[in-house]
Amino acid sequence: MLAQANLFGEELKEIKKLPFAGRYVFECEDSAGSVHRAMNEDWEIGVLYWKELERLGSPNAAAESVRKKCLQMTAADRDFRFFMGTVFPYNTWIVLGVFWPAKEDQGRLGTW
Repeated sequence: MLAQANLFGEELKEIKKLPFAGRYVFECEDSAGSVHRAMNEDWEIGVLYWKELERLGSPNAAAESVRKKCLQMTAADRDFRFFMGTVFPYNTWIVLGVFWPAKEDQGRLGTW
């Protein structure tokens, strides 16, 4: 198995570990005010951090820039949603990705 060719024909690149653990803190519409804390495992947030670190040159400035961009995704004009999964065997819910399209007024359905 180790002698198999790589599907993409390139050497695999090492993924750098982020120097922080990101979390989303949120309430669900149906959770009666209880607060949830979900670890963020969205690799795109990690890529954003490394690009911001390269651009800004400071770990703190890069982390703050990522935080601000994440808050922009949850703005009132966005329909922000999580892609979530669980970690076996702990049954711990984590954020695997996010989706934040612009909100669109769908109007109302008429009666049949």
